[in-house]
Amino acid sequence: MGYGSVTVGTGSAILIVPYNDKRKSLIITNEGSSKVYLGNDSSITSASTISMESDGKYTEDSGSQRMFLGDIYGISEDSTNDVRYWERI
Repeated sequence: MGYGSVTVGTGSAILIVPYNDKRKSLIITNEGSSKVYLGNDSSITSASTISMESDGKYTEDSGSQRMFLGDIYGISEDSTNDVRYWERI
């Protein structure tokens, strides 16, 4: 298992969770006050990714399917946000 906290700002996308070929499930939470946008590379923008509201959560579980194992980046809508993750391997 792995977990951590990352400060996501507005300037450029930051790596939240790195690639992990052993990932079985993942939870990402936005503890900040504005939206955070998530994507699979550092070129993400608010127009090209999914959003996670303030106090929102993104979850993924492999179950019997193959899940996304790659890098997950984030960028904030208009302020810095504390983003936390928990990854089961």
